[in-house]
Amino acid sequence: MIKLFRKIRYELLESNKIGKYLKYAFGEIILVVIGILIAIQINNSNQKRLNQEALEGYLNSIAQNLESDLRRAERINQTRLALFPKLLFVNRRMAPDYYQIGSEVYGLDISYEDRYNVENIDFMARTINDAWSLLYLTPNFSGFESLKSSGFLSQLQGTDLEILLFDYYNQVDELTVMENNYNDGLKSSFEAFANAGLEGTFAFFSPGTRNWNTEFGGRLPELVDEIIEHPSLIPIFSWNYDIIFKYENLLLTGQALHQMIMSGSKSFTPEIKKNLEKVYDEYGDKPYSRFIRNGFSTTGHSSGVASADNNTGVNVQFLDSLIAVQFYPQAWGVYYVYVGGGVIDPNRVGNYSSFDTLRLKMRGTAGGEGIQIALKDKSNPTDGSETKIPLTLDKEWKNYDIPLKSFAPTNLEELFIVASIIVENKALTLEIKDIEYR
Repeated sequence: MIKLFRKIRYELLESNKIGKYLKYAFGEIILVVIGILIAIQINNSNQKRLNQEALEGYLNSIAQNLESDLRRAERINQTRLALFPKLLFVNRRMAPDYYQIGSEVYGLDISYEDRYNVENIDFMARTINDAWSLLYLTPNFSGFESLKSSGFLSQLQGTDLEILLFDYYNQVDELTVMENNYNDGLKSSFEAFANAGLEGTFAFFSPGTRNWNTEFGGRLPELVDEIIEHPSLIPIFSWNYDIIFKYENLLLTGQALHQMIMSGSKSFTPEIKKNLEKVYDEYGDKPYSRFIRNGFSTTGHSSGVASADNNTGVNVQFLDSLIAVQFYPQAWGVYYVYVGGGVIDPNRVGNYSSFDTLRLKMRGTAGGEGIQIALKDKSNPTDGSETKIPLTLDKEWKNYDIPLKSFAPTNLEELFIVASIIVENKALTLEIKDIEYR
C-alpha cells in the first residue's frame, strides 16, 4: 500500500501536475489525521473501560466491607435494644414503687421480699454484667481508603453515589467516637466497682452457687443495697439512646449505598430516596418518630399517667422488653407519651405532619379488652373532648395501624401528646412493646 502511494506521488511529480499532487498530499494528510484520531478514540475508549473496571473493583471492595459492617452493626444494635429495657427494669427493681388508696395497696413492682430472692438477684447481676460488655463496630475502611488514594473517586464527582458514600463514612466516624466514649464509661464503671471491695460481691454475681441467707443472714438486704446502689454503677444506668438511632441511620444509609453499588447506579432511584427519608436528622425539623422501643421511652419523649381519681389507679411496670399498664376501675384512666422530658408542657410540641400512620405493637393480657387511642395538640382542652379511636385488643402481639388523619381535627403540626391509651370504667392490663409514627 505504501509503495502504491509513493508511485502515485512520483507519477504526479513527473507529469508536472503540481496541483493534483498537492490535493493528493492533502488528502493523504487527512487520512493520517483521521487514523490518528481513530487510534486516540480507541485508546480513550479502552482507557475509559479500564478506569470503569478499576472503579467497579474499588466499589465492589467497599460493598464487601459494607456487608460485614452492616451485619455487625445490626447485631450490636439489637443487643443494645434488648439490654436497655432490662437495665430500666433493674433500675425499677432497685427502688420498688407503690401507692395506696384507702386500705388497698396497688402496684405491679416487685415486693420488698422478692427484691432479695435468688431469682431477682440473679436477673440484676446478669443484666449488670451484660451491661459491662464492650461492643465496638470496628468498621472496615480498606475499600474506601483504597478508592480515595487511587484517584478514581473523581469519576463519581457530583453524583448521588459520591454524596451517599461520604455521608455513610461520616456517620461511621461520628458513631465510632460516640461508641468509644460510651464504652470508656462502661470500662470506668467496671474498674471502679471492682476496686470498691464491696462485701458480698462474689455471691451477688453467682447467686445460684452461694446461699445468701446462710452466708449473710439478716444482713442480706443491707449488702444487696450497698452493691446495687454503689455510685460506680451509675454509668450503666445512664445509657445514651442516641447511639441506637445513630446505628439505625447507619444501617439505612449503608443498605442504600450497598444497593446502589450492586446495581451500578450513580443516581438515587425512587425506592432508595424513600428509604433514605427514614434517616433521622437530629439537627433537622423532622422529629424522631419511634417513641417506645422494646418498652422504654426513646430520645426526646417521655411517658406518664393520669386518671379521674387524682392520677392514681393507672400503674406502669417496666419489664425487660415491654411496658405493662394496669388500669383499675374508675371513670377514666390514661397512659400517654408526650414530647420532651420532665413535666408535661402543652407548649412543647412537635411537627408530625410528615407522617401518616400511628403504629402500636400491643396485646391484652386476657384478649378482647376495649380501649381508646387519642392524640393531643396544644389547643385541645383537657376535658376528654379530643378525637378517640376505639380498639379491641388481641391476646397475641399485634401491630395496630391507625391513619393519623383519623384523629382530625387534631393539628399534627403542634402535637404535645403523640399517643395516649384511654380506658373508661373498667379494669384491665395491657402490654406495649413499640409505639411509632410511620
